[in-house]
Amino acid sequence: MRWDHPKMGRLSPSEFIAIAEEIGVIVDLGLFALEHTARQLTQWQRATRSRYPVFASVNISSRQLLRHDLIHDLRAVLARHGPARGSLKLELTESLVMENPEHAAQMLARIRELGAGLALDDFGTGHSSLAYLQRFPFDTLKIDQSFVRTTGKGKRPVILRSIIGLAHDLGMDVVAEGAETDSDAVELYQLGCEYAQGYAFGEPVEAEQAFRLLTQDELEIAGAGSRETGVR
Repeated sequence: MRWDHPKMGRLSPSEFIAIAEEIGVIVDLGLFALEHTARQLTQWQRATRSRYPVFASVNISSRQLLRHDLIHDLRAVLARHGPARGSLKLELTESLVMENPEHAAQMLARIRELGAGLALDDFGTGHSSLAYLQRFPFDTLKIDQSFVRTTGKGKRPVILRSIIGLAHDLGMDVVAEGAETDSDAVELYQLGCEYAQGYAFGEPVEAEQAFRLLTQDELEIAGAGSRETGVR
């Protein structure tokens, strides 16, 4: 999410989320993001025929997680737009989950029952126990960029491979944050990351531009298939 301010230009979430929390509009903003993402995601899925449906993640704030209305809101959004099961992922940080682990476990279980996915964001920056990681029903683990970036000697942190292996042992997909170059993306893929996020793939874009990228990929795949059929 970005705010195109008339005077200050494009602002990142780090510049306005804290203000939204302070003035009490973070829940409304979160619901806005959930609604629009579900609608846009469903349109993308209907326009593409990928074997694996496009997925999208929406960050959830502590105030949203503490409100039981989140379950009602999520149920309504999923019913209204109908994205593929598990493709609309709610993204939570370690610190948020650990604020009240008992309540979080109950809420996350209900969220999964409704058909939404769950991603644990910024893994490695908080103080969560591995026992809790096994208990919570996350399907995706997002590794914080501090574990992804190379050291001064040009090497990845040794623990990165272990985190990827741990996530896979728990049946989770892995998203590596902070992929800034093509070589980052290639190396992360070789380490076993299913997904990576960062400027190696481009800056944030509006929905229409993202749609063009998705449909362009579909056309290229279809064209390659046609050429292969012709050769045979």
